[in-house]
Amino acid sequence: MTYPPASAPAPSPCAEAPTPRLAALINPGSFRMSLRDRAARSEARIREAGGCAYRVTGLDDIEQALADALGRGIERIVLAGGDGTLQGAVSYLARHVAVDSLPELVVLSAGRTNYVAGDLGTSDHFLDTLDRLLERRASPDRLERRTLALSHPSIGVQHGFFLAGAMLDQAIRTIHAEWIDQPGWRRGRMASTLGATRLLPALLTDRPPFVAHRIGVDAGELGRLDAPMRFLLMTTLGLDDQHARPYAQRGAGPLRLTAIAAAAERWRRRMPAVLRGRFHAAMHPGTGYLSGHACAVTLSGLDGVTLDGQEFGLDPAEPLRVEAGPRFGFLRP
Repeated sequence: MTYPPASAPAPSPCAEAPTPRLAALINPGSFRMSLRDRAARSEARIREAGGCAYRVTGLDDIEQALADALGRGIERIVLAGGDGTLQGAVSYLARHVAVDSLPELVVLSAGRTNYVAGDLGTSDHFLDTLDRLLERRASPDRLERRTLALSHPSIGVQHGFFLAGAMLDQAIRTIHAEWIDQPGWRRGRMASTLGATRLLPALLTDRPPFVAHRIGVDAGELGRLDAPMRFLLMTTLGLDDQHARPYAQRGAGPLRLTAIAAAAERWRRRMPAVLRGRFHAAMHPGTGYLSGHACAVTLSGLDGVTLDGQEFGLDPAEPLRVEAGPRFGFLRP
């Protein structure tokens, strides 16, 4: 007499596709994906098209799914989650795959903010975007974006596309703790907007939870700023179709940087112009502003940053080095 195993093995994500060329990492916990059985529907569409579908809920899942997909020779990967799912995926790929062998990526706007999907033009309803890709109605456009590559003893090397530091980092962490990570209505569709609205008076009047810690920013030829800092943000995205583009057209390099000191001259009055990327001649490090393009940036005194919405703690005694990472190819169906 034979006995069944104590626990049945997990079904293969590619049971119906022995030689797939498409895989999807589906995060059922991402905000838009968590609604109305969208995760199951997305999985079904991928498998019906002969692809592999992996459910991922954390970094370990993401890395195991990518290792399995790459081992199968898959050359195109759909990331159906939020910006954090993308951050974990590109970090793994950048560490383990040669630049000339990186798979093509398709980013679906299945998260909450979908900042990267907005830049790539895939912020439409994500199931419609997935259908266009699978049905091959037309050849997808191919776009390339380099990552921000962060190097620090506390985190090793992490890759992403949008870094927030200083009071922006504090705001994101507070919104996560008080809204998005809470059960019930507080984590609903308007959580980010409501959280930011409630924090705005404190930000404008320098009240808790905001504290201006001293941060040193060395952007090479673009300039240097060392002061208690209010805003710090960086990206490699184009932002051509975004309403907010808070980076000056100065300097050269693939990194975009804006740092604004807590005591920057007339910073409240100048915020509308800053959000549109309008920095005039009087806005320079001597008056508390450093913004433009750079090849590499060294940041000192930071105890933490958020990268694509993921929180990272840092030893402030060690500098954080930010450079341009590998160039990824993204498809826009």
